[in-house]
Amino acid sequence: MNLEKVLTEVNKKYKRKNRFNLNIDELYNIKDKNKLFDYLAKNLLIWEKDYNAILDESRSPYYLWFKGGKICPIKNVLTKHLSTEKRNKAALIWKGSDHMERIFTFQSLYSEVSKMASALTKLGVKHRDKVQIYMPNIPELVITMLACIKIGAVHSVYHYSYSSDAFAERIDDCKPCLVVTSNTSVFGYEKNMKSKVDLALEKSKHQPKHCIVVERTTKRVHMKPLRDLWYHDLISDEGYASASSVEDAIYDANDTLFLLTTSTNMNVPKALQFNTAGYLLWALFSYALHFDPEDYDSFWCTADMSWVTGHTYALYGPLMAGQTTIIFEDSISVNNARRFYDIVEKFKVNKVYTTPTILKNLMNVAQKKKIYRREDSLRLIATGGEKMEDVLVEWSFEKLLRKSGPIIDIFTITEAGGAVAGEIPGYSDIKLQSVSKALPGVELKIYDSNQSEIKDLNKTGALMIEGSIPSLCIGICNGDTIYKNTYWKKFGNKYHFRTGDGAEYIEEGILRLTGRIDNVLHIGGKRVSLLEIESALKKHENIKDAAVVSLHDEKRGDRLIAFCVVNKKIDESYHDTIIDEFNGKILEEIADIKCPDEYRFTKILPKSPDGEILRDMLKEIAKQM
Repeated sequence: MNLEKVLTEVNKKYKRKNRFNLNIDELYNIKDKNKLFDYLAKNLLIWEKDYNAILDESRSPYYLWFKGGKICPIKNVLTKHLSTEKRNKAALIWKGSDHMERIFTFQSLYSEVSKMASALTKLGVKHRDKVQIYMPNIPELVITMLACIKIGAVHSVYHYSYSSDAFAERIDDCKPCLVVTSNTSVFGYEKNMKSKVDLALEKSKHQPKHCIVVERTTKRVHMKPLRDLWYHDLISDEGYASASSVEDAIYDANDTLFLLTTSTNMNVPKALQFNTAGYLLWALFSYALHFDPEDYDSFWCTADMSWVTGHTYALYGPLMAGQTTIIFEDSISVNNARRFYDIVEKFKVNKVYTTPTILKNLMNVAQKKKIYRREDSLRLIATGGEKMEDVLVEWSFEKLLRKSGPIIDIFTITEAGGAVAGEIPGYSDIKLQSVSKALPGVELKIYDSNQSEIKDLNKTGALMIEGSIPSLCIGICNGDTIYKNTYWKKFGNKYHFRTGDGAEYIEEGILRLTGRIDNVLHIGGKRVSLLEIESALKKHENIKDAAVVSLHDEKRGDRLIAFCVVNKKIDESYHDTIIDEFNGKILEEIADIKCPDEYRFTKILPKSPDGEILRDMLKEIAKQM
């Protein structure tokens, strides 16, 4: 069959409910993006004070959206639903790795958020203070994030599996007033989270005043007097009546809502700053475009909460739209594929946002282990984060959607706070291996090495955002100069934001991504810098220097090749053991990522006069070996 044609026909038959009255053709026809975002801001957000300027470009590229406006984030996300019939609707459904289950309605979630907000206030947390969160996907993570925006604090969620060294660096970078963690993490066996935090706090120069610990299991952990506090003790200290008296914070439109650590082409990850009004607008707008929320939807975004996809499409977007969002503590792998079907069946999940890696896991276990179960509730699957092979698209369409619902691709950029391009259910033609066209208001342009815009088909260049969009990150924590130098390029009189991706047009306005053009990789929907991997390798006592390159092979797919300069000759009889040690060091420092597929040992690495690794030369060497 002509897969593209069939997918397009099914997508065009999808009946949009369009709860937010978004006429997609009309949105694309508004050429003045300031008018577009003014219209969206007035119709999608609740304002405490109207803005006096839609976009202030006077200090570009440090753009200010909705200048002068004031907004209450927790009202836009949660409390606006409490005076409606949604107040007793399920807002959050949580499934644990150990099969535990908790369900929060909008009303009960707000109650828990209020109690945590009261506890944070009692501990002295104020507007614009930073709170570092370091725990797995459990309800208290979500509650803490929402408690922060209720009182005006800035939350920063860091992936729980990163090493204590990496967490210590984040603490010194962000300087939080307190840390929130759990005593353990449950993934088949218990991991002592608290001991990792203790070690990080021993290593960090900045010392948060308190460490709040969620009791995930009954395992006993060391609690330092005065500094360490149990979460359950804090929230039970005051009743709901007094907790609900904590005032909802009013933000300036351009106040920082949260920090999000991401990999860049620097040695260490950096914390991006996201504004309040622009981010919330884009979270709701892009969620509404791609997932067409209906009153009885059960929505599952499989992304970890520490990634931007988790922030925007597992939490803020769904809750703003009044949806039921599902959070799973684990990730779907070959070993626990049954959990996918269990969750879909029990909660009648009808819309899923996931990665090709997870879908490939489901396909592999269905074909090799015969683990598959027909589920009739699924009506829409969205994917993103990496390329999806046609055979996987076909399998997902036939087996998971039963040929009765659309499967769409979404292009999300961490720095943009969410999607910037993608197919829209009920609207787009489906083009395999493409990310469709830019969303309304996003000006994506392709440029060649001479800074000339590419408009011809099938010509690859650097993908950039011309100007700004409301949700685009507004800076880097403690790095204004780094922010401008890393992300912005001025062509003529206009600033352009570097996405780090290469792209080409396959039809007018239809984009195909051709891979990263910086030193950052997309791996399983996550981002990791080659420099991070190199830095982790160089922490091994037997590695003097290291360089990692990515090669694309049509037959074998993308491969990571690590070139290492070692301190002593590797005994061939211990080769496998040494490689396991090197991989173990990477996993210890960077956590759950893809390790190099191949290691090559060398006496020297080719570098430029200023010390930069000549990666193109290493790629050519790797191809010849």
